[in-house]
Amino acid sequence: MKFLRYSLFLIIPIIIISILTIHFNLFSIKDVIYDKYPNLNIRKYIFAQDPVFNKLHNDYNVKFIPFTEFLKLDLKKKKINFKDDYYSKNAMEKSISYGKYGSFYLDLYKDQIIITDYLGNNYISKLNSLIDSDKNISTKIIKNNIKNIERVYDALIDKDQIFLSYVKKENDCKKIVVSSAKINMSEINYKEIFKSNSCHVNASPGRMVPFNLENQKGLILTVSSGSYNSPSMESQDSSSIYGKTIFINLKNGEFRVFSSGHRVVQGLVSYKNMLIATEHGPRGGDEINVIKQGKNYGWPISSFGEKYDFKYEKIPVYKKSHSDFGFEEPIFSYIPGIGISEIIKMPESYSEMLPNVFIVSSLYGKSIYFVRFNKQFNKILFSEKIFINERIRDLKYEKTNELILLAFEENGEIGIIRKIN
Repeated sequence: MKFLRYSLFLIIPIIIISILTIHFNLFSIKDVIYDKYPNLNIRKYIFAQDPVFNKLHNDYNVKFIPFTEFLKLDLKKKKINFKDDYYSKNAMEKSISYGKYGSFYLDLYKDQIIITDYLGNNYISKLNSLIDSDKNISTKIIKNNIKNIERVYDALIDKDQIFLSYVKKENDCKKIVVSSAKINMSEINYKEIFKSNSCHVNASPGRMVPFNLENQKGLILTVSSGSYNSPSMESQDSSSIYGKTIFINLKNGEFRVFSSGHRVVQGLVSYKNMLIATEHGPRGGDEINVIKQGKNYGWPISSFGEKYDFKYEKIPVYKKSHSDFGFEEPIFSYIPGIGISEIIKMPESYSEMLPNVFIVSSLYGKSIYFVRFNKQFNKILFSEKIFINERIRDLKYEKTNELILLAFEENGEIGIIRKIN
């Protein structure tokens, strides 16, 4: 009993001092916790200024699986057996759109699922392993010749070709690269089809989609600009590829700027040869845009978001109109921001309740959104939020079994959503 009393005598003051240190942000402890544990759920309660019971009604009518407004959905998670280096934090740099965790991308090929992690490793698994078993996913590593890369930012399969967009370091010079290869289950030999001429410290490539432009077969590649809280005017510089979408001709490797004024495009889909993009705003102002050739989308002059260090007494840093300054207005903007990520088109057969619907995923918002456009694709008719409680980096739809596949990056898992009849 004496030992217990002495222990309590020591522990209680330590707890009180810890609480006061966090509450008053002594030694900038909150900043340290936010940086080291960006997704720590308990911080919402530690840092809260109001009692939790004041916010009990804040989630009115938010849908949680299995229920959505019109459907019942089942969600299962399966762990992926990544290589050990996937979990090495030394390789995980914080950038404009990526925190201190791994990321990976999902692609479908025949009866297989191909997974590409942020280090360029390719893994393959049978699709039926997602469906027929409650066990984790068994993957086989496909050898490839990708070496000395900083980070992969997207993987794309088009017919029997696989494409990677990534940053490569050459003699202390970071360059943006797109490589492609014919899919081979034994070994994939990538060849570079695009490499930026200039070096860049902060910019990175992003999403890719197949696209035909003026009867030329190619890719649209998105390229970011600036750093986390320091916007760059490169996105408004017509001689720069940064802050742009670019078209890469697959026949001769030539490229040209397609659109400008972008921050970080995190999702991209081509629907009837029309481009729809989801784009990170700064503090708030995540956007859905229909991307048109030659158009300017305003960054960093116009945004419905603000800088991350925004103080309420300050005047806006960014213009709160796009069209007044000659830019394209977003089709929709999420305020507050959701950490928007991928967008995919769902087939009309998926549900009679959801015609012409797309799915948008989110990182910080840890949700998916059923989004419907009007027929002219100049307005969002609705955006229904379904809370998942996972950071979602990538999305795919598998039509044979009507599965929505989600890349849960925090724990290296695949989420499998299917309808409940």
